[in-house]
Amino acid sequence: MIHMERVFKNICITGAGNGIGRAIAIAMSKEGYNVVCADIDLIQANETLEIILDNNGSGISIEMDVTKSADIKKMIKDTVVKYGSLDILVNNAGVSMRGDFAELKPDVFNQVFNTNVIGVTNLTIPAMVHLKANKGSLIFISSLAGIRGLPGLSAYCSSKMALRAIAESIRIEEAESGLH
Repeated sequence: MIHMERVFKNICITGAGNGIGRAIAIAMSKEGYNVVCADIDLIQANETLEIILDNNGSGISIEMDVTKSADIKKMIKDTVVKYGSLDILVNNAGVSMRGDFAELKPDVFNQVFNTNVIGVTNLTIPAMVHLKANKGSLIFISSLAGIRGLPGLSAYCSSKMALRAIAESIRIEEAESGLH
């Protein structure tokens, strides 16, 4: 009997419109993955997809705000309908901030946490059923700011520390499930 390892081919990357997300999307397409370029800015997501398609890759672009449940449901549905499964989720979308803590408005913390923490959980929880079924992978893009507090970045650092705790908890909880 020949044992065949499952090949992961369908990957969704949030914040795929630029920066690290775009770089990951392009690199994964070159490795043969079907790439779902999800971004709050559809024009930028389309630009990433154009690069992928110009290099004979496969993918789709989706306008998605991680803070909006309807956008998340649509992204998951569109991915599964188009490719049959969601194998890998890269939680890359995020926002930063600058400013001394004493001078910040509470809305800054709300915005940073709504995207960097709540948005990630909004997407990850419904995606888990697909990832676990496929023994797929769940990836969180964080920062060194998630290890140490830095001056002028209190909201960002604390959101990335929270993200790290979520990722560590999931890793422990899913140790036996085959989710990576």
